[in-house]
Amino acid sequence: MALSLKKILAFMPGGFLVTLSDVEIDIEDQNQLRLNADGWLVDFDKRSQRVSYAGRLLTVFSAVECIDIQHFVNGKRFEWWVLCLRLNGGRTRSIGRSIDGAQISIVAARAATAMGKKVCVTQRVGVL
Repeated sequence: MALSLKKILAFMPGGFLVTLSDVEIDIEDQNQLRLNADGWLVDFDKRSQRVSYAGRLLTVFSAVECIDIQHFVNGKRFEWWVLCLRLNGGRTRSIGRSIDGAQISIVAARAATAMGKKVCVTQRVGVL
């Protein structure tokens, strides 16, 4: 099994993971939104009202409170954003991360529209 350079660097400390990470829209139509988060596919199926991550059920639309963009700021390095599903009961499920705030905002808006949910933003101070 061959691992990509991104997957190898994901296990290294520091900023390698974030600088190589990205979340993009892969497919968008009336029945489906598919995101590509570093090669991991996240499907929002409007017909079945389910979200799957890498082919496995992650959650159902009714269990999602909002699409959460977590903005992390670290004075020593760069800032980054994490796209999450905030579930009822306060739990979150991370979908992907990026250093491009505009791109992750667009993706969050499309995911929220597909699910009929709102977008929430949280700012945090921390390290990767």
